[in-house]
Amino acid sequence: MAGKFSDWDPFSRHVQGGLVDGQFLNAGYTLIAAGPPRLANIGGSVGSALAAGKSKANQIVLPIGVLQNFNLSHNRNFSRLFEIGSERSYFIAGRTVGQLSLSRVLYHGPSLLRMLYAYYKDELPPHKMPAVFDNVGADKMTNKHDVKIPPGYENLFLNLASDLFAQPFGMLLFVRDSNQDTVGSVYLEACQVPNHTWATDSQGTIIQESASVQFERAVPVSATPMPLITGDGATPS
Repeated sequence: MAGKFSDWDPFSRHVQGGLVDGQFLNAGYTLIAAGPPRLANIGGSVGSALAAGKSKANQIVLPIGVLQNFNLSHNRNFSRLFEIGSERSYFIAGRTVGQLSLSRVLYHGPSLLRMLYAYYKDELPPHKMPAVFDNVGADKMTNKHDVKIPPGYENLFLNLASDLFAQPFGMLLFVRDSNQDTVGSVYLEACQVPNHTWATDSQGTIIQESASVQFERAVPVSATPMPLITGDGATPS
């Protein structure tokens, strides 16, 4: 990167250096998966297991298919403190709240809520609910909650009033580039769904689902990422 403003040449150099033509990120190389609520429940090995392609019997998270939209955001509150006798101010940092939204086409198979809780397993009557896939998280749940109000059956979960949805789940965001090199990953812990929408219309050809999700914290996952990209040509600030 350029070290001083005198190195800046807009006619011959890019502002950001180290970028390679044809090596880029986009939605096609981003994977969203759902799993157990905490990394601590499964030893913090989500990213490594996904990257290594472990067998289904050892699988930790399940990728969510046919996603059309995914938005992740954090909001942090700040209190601004002024004082008499000065025009300057101080900032006091407050709490951080993370949230996301995602939309999906229900092509076939498990619905969105069913996919988000794919790891969950309830083997006690009267509402037995198998996990969608064999996974480590179902066997290591700290709270093996017995569901009293059914969320739905088999593939279709639409009853957000079910006590199942008082239980948390987790989500993995796994990012690679066009060369299939891992850029990074993060696990969103203790996710909850405050809003879910299922929609179609008389002239429509698809059924759309969407949900808003709040999570307790975002935990970076080490998955042997590529090194930090640096290079000449960046504009100093």
